[in-house]
Amino acid sequence: MSTYLWDPFAAFERMDREFNEIVRRSWGSRERSVRPLRATPRPQNVVPSADVLVAGDDVLINLELPGVDVEKDVTVEIDRGALVVRGERASAHEETVNGRVHRERWHGSFRREFALPENVDATAISARYDRGVLTVRLAGAAAAPRSTRIPVNGTAAAAALPATADEPGTAAAAPQAGASQHGAEPTGGEPTAS
Repeated sequence: MSTYLWDPFAAFERMDREFNEIVRRSWGSRERSVRPLRATPRPQNVVPSADVLVAGDDVLINLELPGVDVEKDVTVEIDRGALVVRGERASAHEETVNGRVHRERWHGSFRREFALPENVDATAISARYDRGVLTVRLAGAAAAPRSTRIPVNGTAAAAALPATADEPGTAAAAPQAGASQHGAEPTGGEPTAS
């Protein structure tokens, strides 16, 4: 998935280029063309692109951050169940033409969030920066959730379970010897008066 940061001045730049082209065509190329709004393009996309890969049981998130001092300008943290990578980018350009110095500086911040699965251990997350790419490793994030099967015993096996006083049909709750379950008459002998 690509993230695009909208630049409201891009339409003005296009109109400026088109106007310059109309002026150049109308009055010839002898005329010096009007200088564009911005001489050097600045980075259009502040949000770094990211690739999410699965390597065995681990998930790798690669973010492109060329020219960024990750120790000073980038923070990797877990916030409310999400992995958050945030930081700042800066760009500077200097050009000398005919003894004139033209400098442009640009500064912007970025923030990327990635939802974490429940089985990720925060202490097992690691990050490293190499050749303009920040790699965050979520150890065990792609592992299948562990499940434990619990055997269910039938009624014959339930008789072998230890009885408690609260369960019906157990020795503690069994009817007294000689009385029926309905309590109407005893099992043998004389009827009793109620």
